[in-house]
Amino acid sequence: MHASPAEDRQWYRLSIDGDRVGYGWRDRVLQSGQYIDSEVTRVDVEELRKPLIVEMRTEVTRTATGIAKEIHVESVIGTERNGWDGRFDVDGHTLNVLVAATSGTQTYLAPPELILPDTLPAALKPLWLDRHPSIEFAYLEPTAAKPMPLRAELIASPPMSEAQVVQIRITETSAHSIRKETLGFDMQGNLRHLERPFFGATLIWDLCLRDCDAPVDRPFDLMAKLVVQSPYRIPRSAFPGPIRYVLSRIDGTPALLPSTGEQSVVSDDARAIVTICSSCGVAETLTESERKLYLQSNAWVQSDSADIRQFARGHGAGGTPEEIMSHLVDAVRFHMTGPVDYLGYPSAVEALRTRSGDCTEYAVLLAALARAKNIPARLAYGLVYADRFSGKKDVFSPHAWVQAWTGTRWESYDAGIGEFDATHLVLGIGSGDPRDVENPAGAPANLRIEKLGLVK
Repeated sequence: MHASPAEDRQWYRLSIDGDRVGYGWRDRVLQSGQYIDSEVTRVDVEELRKPLIVEMRTEVTRTATGIAKEIHVESVIGTERNGWDGRFDVDGHTLNVLVAATSGTQTYLAPPELILPDTLPAALKPLWLDRHPSIEFAYLEPTAAKPMPLRAELIASPPMSEAQVVQIRITETSAHSIRKETLGFDMQGNLRHLERPFFGATLIWDLCLRDCDAPVDRPFDLMAKLVVQSPYRIPRSAFPGPIRYVLSRIDGTPALLPSTGEQSVVSDDARAIVTICSSCGVAETLTESERKLYLQSNAWVQSDSADIRQFARGHGAGGTPEEIMSHLVDAVRFHMTGPVDYLGYPSAVEALRTRSGDCTEYAVLLAALARAKNIPARLAYGLVYADRFSGKKDVFSPHAWVQAWTGTRWESYDAGIGEFDATHLVLGIGSGDPRDVENPAGAPANLRIEKLGLVK
């Protein structure tokens, strides 16, 4: 149950590319002797021409003396709910995290002076008030569900005035991704402006004083920022490849892609030359740590589930890993007969139960079945030239598929599309945990395919 609204709630107008797409608010209430600080985002979106509401909520509960007790993070997309709950122990040294629709908890040591979302403005006071150039601290990132190192730096420092807004950029860095936000504070520490990633776009918050929750005229097209335009129409005869791509990023930063056994990458400061076919990449090995990682069950790829193991036993016949994977691909495609839903990141067990979802559900289910058959399996996140899940023609759409270790190499298996081809561009690789990569749903918004062609 959520707390009742606070009288001093701060409202925000939410926009993308200048168009209003929704509203948000931040407030604090006192309930049952505890303080609850909330941040709520509500965005009208359109998914495959169907209107939906995306609502994201973060709540931090503290005792009357300010000791952190709990954090609740929830996203509601249409009728689907995802999120996680964290509870601190009595001394505040450990954080136990339970992700929705998964079993078991993950325990993290809470770094000294860990900053939570409700105290972020106060933690940034040395920048917005004292104009320090930068600071670093540990931050409990709502989208990561774990403590992360954060660096904050001053990017706009106007003359000291109550009417001025100080702009700060915060950067969260993990082994697999970098996430940035821009925040604008006035001299009282009130958040007046915020820019953060949202499905490949930049969602902008601006402080609002009236008609903040008025109806949205045009919902945000969810696929608009996730697909990448193809410079040419690719005939099916070219799909086996090899296909060579020239990639760059609109923002001028390097286009960094991983090399795999099927994807060769040569990069300079501006562009990446990528060649793809079933054997175009580099020779790969499987280390013992990788074998362990890609065989073990996790919260999204539950290969130890009794239902997953039973399904794998019934459909994973074969004498070689290649034969087993081929049969499992067919079984997943036959089983997943429900509606396509691009939003969310359900687990393999949910996909098996509901028989519905997009490429992500196909991939986590296939990976779980492979691991249940003792085949190391990892998820590849990237792009594919197909309209199966995006509904858009002649574009590269966000996609996920599986790479299985067949004994000598990592080989791609795509239950969502049916087969791997040279239009599969890998942008990131992970264990199935969506926190492994910056954007598990698909491509960065500013990726550009300058050229592509069949290699003779």
